[in-house]
Amino acid sequence: MSSLVTGNLVGALLELFLYGSYSVLLITVIYLFRRRHGKNAQAALLLLALVVQFLVITAHSLNTACQTVFAIRLGGGAATEAYYLNLTRSPFVVNIVLMVVTHHLTDAFMLHRLYVIFSRERNVMIFPLSCLLAQIVSGCGIIYRAATSDPDEDYLTLSNGWLTGKLVASILISTYSSAAISWRIWRIRHALQKTSANLRLTACSLPCTLLIADNMLQSLLSILVESAVLQTATTIGMLASFQYKWLAGEFISTGIAPALFGVSTVLIHARIGLGWAHESERNPKPASVQISGLSSANTKGTLDEESMVETTSGSNGPRTPMKVYYK
Repeated sequence: MSSLVTGNLVGALLELFLYGSYSVLLITVIYLFRRRHGKNAQAALLLLALVVQFLVITAHSLNTACQTVFAIRLGGGAATEAYYLNLTRSPFVVNIVLMVVTHHLTDAFMLHRLYVIFSRERNVMIFPLSCLLAQIVSGCGIIYRAATSDPDEDYLTLSNGWLTGKLVASILISTYSSAAISWRIWRIRHALQKTSANLRLTACSLPCTLLIADNMLQSLLSILVESAVLQTATTIGMLASFQYKWLAGEFISTGIAPALFGVSTVLIHARIGLGWAHESERNPKPASVQISGLSSANTKGTLDEESMVETTSGSNGPRTPMKVYYK
């Protein structure tokens, strides 16, 4: 059995495992969101977007499964290898389309998080939106190139400027968004710590509440960075496999990419939802804190228990979900 056939079979098995994990996470998110918010309009829109992504990833996984079953029936020899090398077959083109759409949706989720955390400041969104537009154009180029490929072409010939441009644009979006969010949270944490130190001098009881808020922000940062690292690593893996012309790696990376993108998206919301579940068991007293110490009006915010991030109330204490609102 050639490395090409082996790579496709390994990719199919990995995708099946990742899709199962992704489905469990998504079902958990939907249950916890419905339990927490009921028919809240904003939560419903978020869940709708997650469901759309789920449908695209499901279609990709089903298409891969059908291709794998057909390839196995060919016996695993030269006929199977010829089947995988035939880039003009419809299932291959469909999987390329679904992979590109999933990637775009995942980056759109990241830009939405950036937009919310920066209080809907449009200037912050200019660069990542430009990258997203470039990514969409490159994605359309990849789809067109795959749909018009010749029977004698192999996967390496599709490693062109469209693909490189798309992946580089995605890496720029992830890097920029992660750095900007980290900087924003660092500024607010710095203001919290400064305010807490000043309150200690006046023997005020608020420093404990501010400490909880600081822990919440640290947890928020770790959750967002964790998701961004998974998404960026997937994109870099795809780019490296094409640049180094590793044929089996190209099939594996593009095959499992949609499921990995889905996991990176729902992982954040799953951890948030689990934090809500802990809160409902503890039923803590709501708290609200006004953050001061930042000169700009846009850098002020409030922290309360209606959060969509997970934090800890102590080093070993239970997790409590809270939310950051920027005005």
